[in-house]
Amino acid sequence: MSLSVFFSRHPAVAALFFLVFCGISFSCPFPAVADDDIQALFDQSDMPGDIEQLLLELQQLKHRKIPINTATAEDLLLIPFLSADDARSIIAFRETEGPLRSPEQLETIIGAETARRVTLFLSFEPLVPEKPEEKAEIKGSWYGRYFSEIPERSGVSSGKYQGDNYKLYNRLSVGYGGVSINGVVENDIGEPEIDDFTSFSIAYDGSGSVERFIIGDYVVNFGQGLLFGQSRYFSKGVDPLGVKLTGRRLKAYASSAENGFMQGAATSVNLESFTVTAFYSSNKVDASVNDGEVTTIRTSGYHRTDSEIEHKDNVTEKVLGMNMLYNFRSGETSGTVGGTWARYNYSVPLEDTGGETGWHDMGSIEADLLIGKVNVFAEAALAGKKHKVSWIGGVGFPLTSGIQTVMAVRDYHNIFFSPFAGAFGERADDAANEEGYYIGIEADILKNLHVGAYYDIFRFPELSSRYKLPSTGDESKIFLTWEQSPFLTAEMLLQKQYKEEVKKLFDPKGLEYYMPVPFTSNRVRLDLIGKVSRMLTLRTRGEIKFVEGEYPDGDERSDGWLFYQQAVLKKGPLAFKARYTQFHTDDYDSAVYVYENDLPLVFTLKSYYGEGRAFFALLSYDLWKNFELTARYAKTWYDDRDSYGSGNDERDTNAPASYHLGCALRF
Repeated sequence: MSLSVFFSRHPAVAALFFLVFCGISFSCPFPAVADDDIQALFDQSDMPGDIEQLLLELQQLKHRKIPINTATAEDLLLIPFLSADDARSIIAFRETEGPLRSPEQLETIIGAETARRVTLFLSFEPLVPEKPEEKAEIKGSWYGRYFSEIPERSGVSSGKYQGDNYKLYNRLSVGYGGVSINGVVENDIGEPEIDDFTSFSIAYDGSGSVERFIIGDYVVNFGQGLLFGQSRYFSKGVDPLGVKLTGRRLKAYASSAENGFMQGAATSVNLESFTVTAFYSSNKVDASVNDGEVTTIRTSGYHRTDSEIEHKDNVTEKVLGMNMLYNFRSGETSGTVGGTWARYNYSVPLEDTGGETGWHDMGSIEADLLIGKVNVFAEAALAGKKHKVSWIGGVGFPLTSGIQTVMAVRDYHNIFFSPFAGAFGERADDAANEEGYYIGIEADILKNLHVGAYYDIFRFPELSSRYKLPSTGDESKIFLTWEQSPFLTAEMLLQKQYKEEVKKLFDPKGLEYYMPVPFTSNRVRLDLIGKVSRMLTLRTRGEIKFVEGEYPDGDERSDGWLFYQQAVLKKGPLAFKARYTQFHTDDYDSAVYVYENDLPLVFTLKSYYGEGRAFFALLSYDLWKNFELTARYAKTWYDDRDSYGSGNDERDTNAPASYHLGCALRF
């Protein structure tokens, strides 16, 4: 379907895009607008992982800023907007020119746009020798939340869910010197116990040979995540820096996601030129067991019905291993090379390991080198019941000042298996059954025009467990940010994807069958952001989506569009955000996904399909200097249905609502 035909059918959307483009063409007498970099990161990326952990880390960085004049490269790479070359350039500047004293000085090293993004997380305090009599201070934070829905789900009202219509969350973190204690207690709607999920850890971060030591819950990340990648937050995005798995190799776990972490003890030790990380975990996991084999590791974390409670913590997962890296620097070349060895065991044999009992070994080799300004990274891993190899290699480099690019090649064997993988790819977070070629670029084209783009070609050796035939596809995405004037910012996303999906069909006699169906989807999204005054910021978004499926009896097309208007008002300790959304899609294939603001550390990605309207309002108030109260109310009105959801999650209304209350204390 052409744009002209679409707009003729939907004149309201056509009017929206006309007004937005007109707004771009004329300046307004408003102050400059600062980009919401975190929202942009979510908007540009695919398949979010445990975003709560990422939000927590960024929140901690805001309040416990990284000292730029003493930070290691690993410390600096905790900030998602920095590249390995940026980190090394900062360190090289410190070594030759002395400490950095201001964000303006940082701009001369990594560029104005990158410096603007990362300054929020950095401290430029001068180096002051610590006095012997100075004592460490106790610092910490507490987050509490209460969530409920209107009306309640049928599973709650019928008693099939053992719990009530609320969700509770409490998180406490306390630090003293290099020691920190983290704890989380949480339950979901319908779960009978308010402590259905608990997480606890004690961590020590040292400056000597013992770099880090953790007892309790933690996550590990080695190489590019082929064996262990428990902190890969995004699978793909227009930011080419997101291809590499970066961040700490070992860190305490403090999320409410009930999977993807270890439970036991781990440590990282510096031995001159070597860094050794060793770990042991014995953790209970939810699993579906059939004929004496684990067929599925359950990751939903729900324990509401008798069946879900029966599967809670019914399998023990044990894993131990070690990662060793050699750190070197010679002239313009620096980096790490090394490898990982690990073995794991489940109390009930896994179907993915052929039902074999006992311990299963796996290993990998990795390299991350910076040669001049060129970053080369790679990992090759061996795992699975037949010890097959998966590998990925990539190179990132600046084409010119202000233009970064990355290229990567991946080849993940279809029967490769690691329960702890978090790999880069179209759908290969488990580093299996995918091959691909990726190229991405991020550039400051003009002083006020920033562009991010990628093109990815992928192939699945097996389309699914049902269909062993290979399948191919490709995807391209472009994201542009244009600061049209000091008063107005526009953002545009263009995306096209082709790939096959397994669909359930029916023959003329009504018998169901499955087959791969090629789908082509196109998206266009436009945002206009303006700051009306020092207190008021407005954001307008319009998005359209076209999907075409090549079915055996002819092509089927579906279209979708979404429009929202958002206002943010900030005055002193009070902040208020409200958004009104209108949407229309022909079916679920053309659903439009939107990130919505929620309480601190909460990530909400809504899928809008059908026809209707939505609204949410978020109010936060800093009652004291370090104590914040937050409340959110949300409601959606559907015009194409009488109830929302299905099964035990069905709610007897076409206008489901929810409210969320929370508080945050920092000390």
